[in-house]
Amino acid sequence: MGKFTVFEFLREQWTELPISTADVSGQSLVVVGTNVGLGNEAAVHLAQLKPKTLLITNRDEVKCELSKTDVETRSGMTGIESWPLELSSFDSVRSFVDNFETKGYTANVLIANAGISTMQYAKTPDGYETTFQVNYLSTALLSILMLPHLIETGTPERASRLVIVSSEVHYMANRLKGADKWSSIIETINDEAYCTSSVMMNRYHLSKLLEVMFIRELSSRLPTPTLVAVSAKSNWDPIFKFAVSIYKGVLARTTEMGSRTLVHAAIEPGERERHGHYLSSCEVTEESDYALSAEGREVSKRLWHETLKILGDIDPRVNTIVSEHLTQDIA
Repeated sequence: MGKFTVFEFLREQWTELPISTADVSGQSLVVVGTNVGLGNEAAVHLAQLKPKTLLITNRDEVKCELSKTDVETRSGMTGIESWPLELSSFDSVRSFVDNFETKGYTANVLIANAGISTMQYAKTPDGYETTFQVNYLSTALLSILMLPHLIETGTPERASRLVIVSSEVHYMANRLKGADKWSSIIETINDEAYCTSSVMMNRYHLSKLLEVMFIRELSSRLPTPTLVAVSAKSNWDPIFKFAVSIYKGVLARTTEMGSRTLVHAAIEPGERERHGHYLSSCEVTEESDYALSAEGREVSKRLWHETLKILGDIDPRVNTIVSEHLTQDIA
């Protein structure tokens, strides 16, 4: 089963990852969160391959313009679209999808990269703890609302792609033990009383575990053969790079190198073999022991239904999409 080890981490830092060169000339790509880090490097790499269209997002208009200029300058591609998308607001997610549909855009690839890490408990205007909403709930909402557009462009020969950027730290996530017995998983982990200082230290880890569970549940409900290949991509996060910053030149691979797994999942062949899986260093890797355990699978299924209830109340399109495109639970 999947486990994080220091040896495995060090091995990955010295692993040279392949550079993707797949033909995307006829494809429309969407990359969320591109002003810095992995999303920025992935957007530059994809733009260098000259896709049909490239739509990138950032939290506000200022960052959108800066990111657009940066990606176009570094890649040589012009005509990149850059739209605001603030994942701490459900309305922003809905507005983004509304704009996408109104303008008649298409998407062969959606890379859901944006995320935050904070150790202070604070709620968004929507009433959810910030890390939980940004990294999980809003990412799930965006993924489901964009699902019909990805299905529309998928073919039996080449599935479209939904890539959610998770992390190796999901192996370290805790405080879900016994969650299969909780009356409500989401209400519990969103409650300030639950989010003690020790829990908040692990909050980012937990959000990445929830993303892995979301990918598993979503992928298991898409028809076979799927027109949308769904996968979670690993990322060794900046918060941990900072912890070893004095050894960074030795221990931490560059952001550009780290982004190659993200790009690989998004455009390289073999997408159906990666469907529903967690990728690290461009290879399918087992999820954490907890995610694979009987309790973890039960929590995953319950979390899926609780998530759909919340998202369906936020946007009725969610219920329609689930009814039209996803199967019921597998016994």
